[in-house]
Amino acid sequence: MSRFIISAGRRFGRFGVLFFVGPAAIIFCVWMSLLDSHPVWFIAGGFLVMPISTTAAAFLFGTLFAGFRRSKVKGVSRAEAPGLWDQWEKVAGPRRAARTVIALEDSLNASVREERTLLGLLGRRLFLTVGIPLLVVTDENALAAILAHEDAHVRNKDTNGGLNLAEFENGFGFVFEYAPPGVTISGSLLHAAIGWLSESFEREDIRLSREAEIKADRHAATSGNAEQAARALLLVAAADVHFAEKVYEPLRREVMGALRPPRPPLARLLEAAGELSQAQYLNACAQKAWVRPDDGKSTHPSWAQRLAALGYVEAPEIAPIRRTALSTLLSPDTAEQQIAAFNSRWTGQMEDYLQR
Repeated sequence: MSRFIISAGRRFGRFGVLFFVGPAAIIFCVWMSLLDSHPVWFIAGGFLVMPISTTAAAFLFGTLFAGFRRSKVKGVSRAEAPGLWDQWEKVAGPRRAARTVIALEDSLNASVREERTLLGLLGRRLFLTVGIPLLVVTDENALAAILAHEDAHVRNKDTNGGLNLAEFENGFGFVFEYAPPGVTISGSLLHAAIGWLSESFEREDIRLSREAEIKADRHAATSGNAEQAARALLLVAAADVHFAEKVYEPLRREVMGALRPPRPPLARLLEAAGELSQAQYLNACAQKAWVRPDDGKSTHPSWAQRLAALGYVEAPEIAPIRRTALSTLLSPDTAEQQIAAFNSRWTGQMEDYLQR
């Protein structure tokens, strides 16, 4: 049963809920036919049919309006990040770039998602998010390969880990938003009926995401320089290991006994990134990433699996970057303002946490 439901979500997206709305409509019609001939059964059946009917109506409404609210992410302008915009336009093309919002974040990551408001009738927008730490540990060539990877997600229509399945799940989320379980009868009934599906959805989301990552890696390798695609993966993999050991683990220990906020992680990342300029240390970190075991619950395959998909049986030696993408793709003022804003936000959140 769960396999059928997930298959419907993957194939039909948000319209997959019609498989549930149809039977609910039949039940409602049968119930209404009892009004004159069997009024007692009509009244008794109402306790079950009405929640089913209102849930079906919420599904229909959610099919149209799930994701109706347009995202308020502002992003960075071309004047603030001229090089980054040029890179994305070169990879994605002018038309796709024209409907993209590029935003920055404070993690070692890049991602892309698509927003289809009102079934796409009010337009489609792409949101490309690039982490400042990612810009610090890559150069323009490596970042170009990473952007080609993100563009592949758009071309393969697997943004959000499988866009159709994501929109199908959003239909349920829309119902729960306006009919919360434990508060409303309709929400509680729906949650009881499909709660057992959550693990199946999670497993399928992970499977689709892992497949999408491998496909995007291969696209980045075939659409550009295959060696640069592999180098980009290893630069990020090495940074992931380095930051975990030198930044996040020490920070975790500091927070445990802190009375006031310690130095923000982004400030530490920017300082620690300089150690990756040493070729021997960089490749040692890359080797650690290569031998790291695969986490079956992660939405990303292991670094070794991703590089194996590009034809590598062992981690190749890579050269450190000479000029960071942060220094060449963003204006200095924008980089300074964004870093300060992220540091300030993290410090404020940590202050609230420590005061609890």
